[in-house]
Order: sequence, then C-alpha cells, then structure tokens
Amino acid sequence: MTHKYALPEPEGIATAATDGSVVELTRVWIGPDGPAILCRPSFEDPKAMGEMLAELCWHFAHAYEQNGGFTHRQALHALKAGWASGHANGEAALAQRAPQ
Repeated sequence: MTHKYALPEPEGIATAATDGSVVELTRVWIGPDGPAILCRPSFEDPKAMGEMLAELCWHFAHAYEQNGGFTHRQALHALKAGWASGHANGEAALAQRAPQ
C-alpha cells in the first residue's frame, strides 16, 4: 500500500527492478517518535555506502536550494554539521552502553 506521503518511484525504476539491475537501499520515515529506518547493506565495501551517503547529501542540498532559503553551499554545510553532531551523539550513546 502506498502511503499518501510516499515519494514517487523514479522514472524507469519499475522496469529495471524486474530484471534485478536495481535494488532499493533504504526507506526512511520521520515521525513524532523519531526516525524509522530500514536499510539493506548492498555493497561489499562499506566505503561505497559512505560514498552513496555523500551523494545523497548533495541531492538533499540541491532540494533545499530548490525550496528556497539556502544556497547549495549553505545547505551542504548545514548537512555536514548535522552529520558531525549526529555522529557525536551516537558515539556518546555508545560510550554509555559500553561495559565498565
């Protein structure tokens, strides 16, 4: 079932998906309780996924620029700052869970 807030599938994906040449990597939703994330590690080398995440940031920066209020550079800078903050929060949470 398609949710009314779901993004449309990119053109040509449905056709390519039938022959196995494309694979969905992630679905991400944000709600009152925070993010809900499903992911599929589809690259043998995690570095390749990191490169994909960098490309995703570029696309988000472009989307923010298109919506107005940010240049691509400003949006990318803010995304990178959020990335660093999110990693710091994650590392702090991981340190608290570590056995003493």
